[in-house]
Amino acid sequence: MRPLDPVAPDRPAGRPAPGDSVYRHRLSTRLWHWTNVVTFTILLMSGLMIFNAHPRLYWGQYGANPDPAWLAIEARDDKGLLRLGSLEIETTGVLGLWHDPEGRLRERAFPWWATIPQGYSLAGARRWHLSFAWVFALGLAC
Repeated sequence: MRPLDPVAPDRPAGRPAPGDSVYRHRLSTRLWHWTNVVTFTILLMSGLMIFNAHPRLYWGQYGANPDPAWLAIEARDDKGLLRLGSLEIETTGVLGLWHDPEGRLRERAFPWWATIPQGYSLAGARRWHLSFAWVFALGLAC
């Protein structure tokens, strides 16, 4: 059983009374938190567009084309595939093969709604990514 509040014995200790102000984090802390949320979201979405340029991850001595990719998102035989090593998972409509807003079939790893910018632009995605990486880095430095 929880101890009672000595001032108001009818309620448990530590519980605010109706109408009491409850102070949480300072405004600066809340603003900083939401700035990081927006920054991280933009970094993630622009990173997905960068991944669209070469949708494979390598592990090995060279870490590039001579080594087999351990993860790949691709379109083959009119279906989207997520390949993890030798395991292939069909992902048509979400990853690898999906329809854009005009109804055209696209063969890219991540769909338009998950990336920044929404249309394919490696240069644009790199600009977004670098700009918000600076926001994140400067915030961490502070």
